[in-house]
Amino acid sequence: MMKRFPVDPLMQPASQCCSPLIDLYETESHLVFEAELPGVDPEEVVLQVVEHFLIVEGTCPPSRRETSGAAGTFLCMERQGRTFRRILNIPIAVDITKGSATYRNGVVTVRFPKLKGKRITIPIEQK
Repeated sequence: MMKRFPVDPLMQPASQCCSPLIDLYETESHLVFEAELPGVDPEEVVLQVVEHFLIVEGTCPPSRRETSGAAGTFLCMERQGRTFRRILNIPIAVDITKGSATYRNGVVTVRFPKLKGKRITIPIEQK
């Protein structure tokens, strides 16, 4: 009988050919997601938070045929325009209302400030 390995609860795997690769790390004050999206127009990317998940979706552009003035014929065309969607778990308490995103050099960076937990002591009642 084959044993099934559980899916990593932190991130859904990239399921389509142009799904972005994701790095996730935390600093002292923030949780940071970095999505590799070279050649993707940031206006074609939608970021949403639903419950404790960050959803990254958009469209990869099709390949652009650039020739030196002569019409060319593709012999192989793997870079077709496609849509992508990644659903990423937000593994710690963050303030989603203060999230921010930037696009630089083909990487979308999404930052959420961490929420500082408040420690309380619960007294034990003797009966």
